[in-house]
Amino acid sequence: MKTKTVKEKNAVLTILKASLAAAALSVLLVVLFAFVLQKQWLKVDTIPYINIAVKVLAAVLAAIIAVRSGAGRAPLMGAAAAGAYMLITFIVFSLFAGKFDIGLSLLTDVLMCVIAGAAVGIVSNLRRA
Repeated sequence: MKTKTVKEKNAVLTILKASLAAAALSVLLVVLFAFVLQKQWLKVDTIPYINIAVKVLAAVLAAIIAVRSGAGRAPLMGAAAAGAYMLITFIVFSLFAGKFDIGLSLLTDVLMCVIAGAAVGIVSNLRRA
């Protein structure tokens, strides 16, 4: 059995840290949006759009944190951090809701976040060149 190198362990730890930071941002933004809805500053019709914006912003944050660590393979690190963020938030919000709904919307959310994370990595590589 092959043991992981220090660089691989650091990459996993970086992805975990980035996705947890993004999950914390996501929870904070959801609470803020709930407050805005409670004050009726926005209509209930805006929920799906704000939900998508929160997911993308948090996935981009996770990717930025992971890519800035300099662990290499920026698109892969960004995509992995964004995917890990989606996994963590799926678990957290499913626990809040009391049920785990695995469906097409989850798949599209994961793909959207992974693509956003990979895009951050690609842009990061282009900026370095």
